[in-house]
Amino acid sequence: MATTGIINGTNIGIYIGGTKVNHCDSGSISLSHGLRDATSKDSGGWSESLEGLREWSLDGSGFVALDATYGLVELEGVLTARTAVTVRFSTETSADEYFEGTAFLTEVSVDAAVEDSTTFSMSFTGTGALNFKALT
Repeated sequence: MATTGIINGTNIGIYIGGTKVNHCDSGSISLSHGLRDATSKDSGGWSESLEGLREWSLDGSGFVALDATYGLVELEGVLTARTAVTVRFSTETSADEYFEGTAFLTEVSVDAAVEDSTTFSMSFTGTGALNFKALT
């Protein structure tokens, strides 16, 4: 049954190749549309634009647990392999829509402050289309 009403962000996870990244505490997906300049001497002093490239990215952060099923160790492997992976931003609830596409992991960072939980952050840059579809 599809989720109704306003979705609690706690229910949305980041998945790589179908496996959820463990211990995430935030995630975001961003889509943008670049424009190309079309300004000419006939533009009357106004900037003019035409459609351009679309792009998307997926970012997340979480807590480091070296024994996680899918965590920092696996993310480091994805980055080192330098290959595109399938990423999904989803509630994984039947009939809910989700975002999915192919992306490169472009950054992983770790923050370990005194007397605080160790955290990581990750950034993916999409290659090709970002799909929005329903989980069946």
